[in-house]
Amino acid sequence: MAGMLPSTDLTLSWVRSGHASLSITPKPTKETSCGSPSQVSPDPVESWTERDLQIISYHIQSVVISRYAVTTVTCKIRNPSLDAQEAVFSIMLPANAFISNLTIEAGGRNYSSLVREKEEARRIYDKAKTRGRNTAIVHQRERETMRFRVDVTVSEQDEVIFYLTYEELLIRRLGVYAHKINIHPGYPVKDLLVDVTIHETRDISILRVDKVPGGKDFRNAVTEWREGGRTARLQFDPDPGMIPDNKVIHGQLVVHYDVERALDAGDVQIEEGYFVHFFAPIDLQYTPKHITFLIDTSGSMEGIKLMQVKEALHHILTDLNAGDTFNIIRFSSSTHKLGMMHYTKSSVRKAKKYIDNLEADGATDIDSGLKVAIEEEMEVVVPESVRPHIIVLLTDGQPTVGVTSHSAILKNVRERNKEGATIFCLGFGTGADMKLLERISLQNHGGARKIYEDADAAEQLKNFYQELSTPILLDVQFSYSGDAVQMDSLSNTHFYNYFKGTELVVTGQTGPDLVGGIRANITGQGRNGEFFMGVTDWNSVVPPDHHLLDHLHLAPTPRNFIRRLWAFLKVKDLLEKEKAAKGLHEKAVARKKALLIALENHFVTPLTSLVVVQPDQENCKDYEDDEDESEDVEIDLQKDKMVDFKDVNDSMSVSLRSQDSVIRVFDPAKIKLLRDEPQDYDYLDGEAYSPSHVAHGFFNDATLKKPSEALFLITFLMFMNAVLSQIKGPQIHLPVK
Repeated sequence: MAGMLPSTDLTLSWVRSGHASLSITPKPTKETSCGSPSQVSPDPVESWTERDLQIISYHIQSVVISRYAVTTVTCKIRNPSLDAQEAVFSIMLPANAFISNLTIEAGGRNYSSLVREKEEARRIYDKAKTRGRNTAIVHQRERETMRFRVDVTVSEQDEVIFYLTYEELLIRRLGVYAHKINIHPGYPVKDLLVDVTIHETRDISILRVDKVPGGKDFRNAVTEWREGGRTARLQFDPDPGMIPDNKVIHGQLVVHYDVERALDAGDVQIEEGYFVHFFAPIDLQYTPKHITFLIDTSGSMEGIKLMQVKEALHHILTDLNAGDTFNIIRFSSSTHKLGMMHYTKSSVRKAKKYIDNLEADGATDIDSGLKVAIEEEMEVVVPESVRPHIIVLLTDGQPTVGVTSHSAILKNVRERNKEGATIFCLGFGTGADMKLLERISLQNHGGARKIYEDADAAEQLKNFYQELSTPILLDVQFSYSGDAVQMDSLSNTHFYNYFKGTELVVTGQTGPDLVGGIRANITGQGRNGEFFMGVTDWNSVVPPDHHLLDHLHLAPTPRNFIRRLWAFLKVKDLLEKEKAAKGLHEKAVARKKALLIALENHFVTPLTSLVVVQPDQENCKDYEDDEDESEDVEIDLQKDKMVDFKDVNDSMSVSLRSQDSVIRVFDPAKIKLLRDEPQDYDYLDGEAYSPSHVAHGFFNDATLKKPSEALFLITFLMFMNAVLSQIKGPQIHLPVK
């Protein structure tokens, strides 16, 4: 979709079926636009009747506490016909989010989820397969865009409910946080509701809704209100009469907001052994920069792509800051540069003429382009005082000539970049080698982003430049007192750049003997030299009051959001360290730490999988592993140890609120898994267990001729039925301690 950020998509299709099934499979991602994000689409079913599946309700509840968002999507589907039908649950997820819970409820029982390391998840999957169990594995691959598909067959005149929870830390860009919620139910739905609560520790200074599903006609369906200066509520609740019959409303609800700022060290929030520090001071002078645009002009850039790059560069050059210097280097089979220029009207005219004359031809020599950008440019930049050197590399392909080995290119860049230029990489289209670009940028203090081949590609490039157009501080270091925090628990504390309109976030665990607030120092380089700011008790603020959120029915509502935020950000940092690692040992250490935290906090990451199982086959507990849980209860997955619900009821009532856990029952006879080849998302086929199968073949003519044997079998079956009814009661998985 034009202008949309990369997202993960759980997509459904609806098919008539005579049996029950569940499958989780990937759907290929399309690079081209799939339609406007704000429109009402015609019903995809040729003939919609009362016998077809119905989405009874599609509700999304999202709570944002100090930038940390927990969102739960609940979709209820009903089958009014006398035949079983196959339904699909559809949702698009932000690329930055981690799925933390998936529950599927039908027929009075449920599929719940647990997160396991990928290899262990595969072992559970294979073990279940050999025993004929119904199970599914949800992976998240390291791709910016992913499509998932969840199919469940709904029995005649029955209902199925999907609950999916995901979490994310909202990122501040261009002076605002963007909370984007995708609404794509896939089929007509009348009961559509999106409920967003935002709660901050400073007054909310900006709050606006910039996009709504369905377009302008549905703008009035958004209701906004404030609960004091620090809490805001929004609801998207379109009147059913606004949606034409057999039409599908879809798109994005985009909420932008910000909080009051000052020239200070930011807020430090502390809660139950964890803290988070937000730093985004205002009224600091910008630092003039030297920026190098390294543009791929190989043959594959010919046409619309190169034209859009030229359009974006024309705009960017006009938008440079006073005191900036710049250069433009084109590379293909060879390289050529404009030369270093100071930002003036005449230099901009000369640069635009150079851009207009760029032509696409030849192969892609990324190594040579980076060599020219780093070595020759540093001769100009180094003699000056504080002036960050920013390289923006844009390419649509992979290295095809010169040095083509990833490891060799990375090594060459490290050896050449002695002065620490920041390298940002932009991958244009599907052919770009994003893995290489990510490693180049992460090893050189920058970041990578994908530019989508669409009508707004030039706008994507301009917006990216805006984010890094105004450096404020360089080489920013957060230093905390060793008795106040646990040093090995800290997320990243060293930032090479702080740009205007962004925010630096540090989180960690507090020391065991902490009394009062946290003291720290923030140092860096600014326009006028050394920068210093102290963190004192004045910066300590009370975290948001959780009682304000009790009216919500998220499953679950996190009680210690700072702990969740710490785990989320720590995993993100460690995954980046793994990608940027220069050696195998460094890579393995980062990977191991990230895996441990992801498992403890039930996050689906590139290292973990969400295993969906039947409740009578594996023990299950939703989502959060609380420290209040009984330490005596453990699960041995290798031995299939079973824990009955009644045995853990007391500990559960202490550790989970009533709305935290979806403990329901699910008839395995009504669902089995579709047969298909496992791909990114694996699933398993197998007949569902039914007590009626036990009796099959027992009663035949011979048996009925012997009353004593028949009486014995009847008594035996009644006994077994009583036992099975106890076994199939509500049960709960407990996480491995």
